[in-house]
Amino acid sequence: MKIAIVIAGLVVVALAALVAIQPSFLKPASLALVKKSDILGFSPGMTFDETSKVVTQRRYRCRQLRESSTLECDIDSAKLTIDSDDADARHPIWRVSAALSNPGPQDAVVRSISDQYNAQPTKDAREGWIWTVGRGLKLSYDGAVLKLVDEAEDIRRGREQAKR
Repeated sequence: MKIAIVIAGLVVVALAALVAIQPSFLKPASLALVKKSDILGFSPGMTFDETSKVVTQRRYRCRQLRESSTLECDIDSAKLTIDSDDADARHPIWRVSAALSNPGPQDAVVRSISDQYNAQPTKDAREGWIWTVGRGLKLSYDGAVLKLVDEAEDIRRGREQAKR
């Protein structure tokens, strides 16, 4: 009986040491594959109702711009702009932009974003750093503004603007 107690104690100590050294040991493998695909709870594809629910639950201070489906929020040290589709009755989000005030050194911010979104960036001359997150979502950071867009919708809107 005493031997069983000693062995159980050693197993508990070994597990505690393993968790102290490698905290991800207790995370299920399925969570390692999950990628973050939102900025402060907002993600392209969310409907107006889902967006309103996030604003209410998190007690964000937001205002809708006049005669548009754009929502502006001041959250911590970021000014968030959420653009929704005017044509669709559900007003799904197609772009979320966060203007960061005083973000710090760019390489540290890029590393932090990569860690948060579990993705590696590529460098683009026009847009800065770019990550592919979620299905069809593109995240970009130019040193001041972090943008998350539905890539297909962004391309479609770019073509429409080019025609004008």
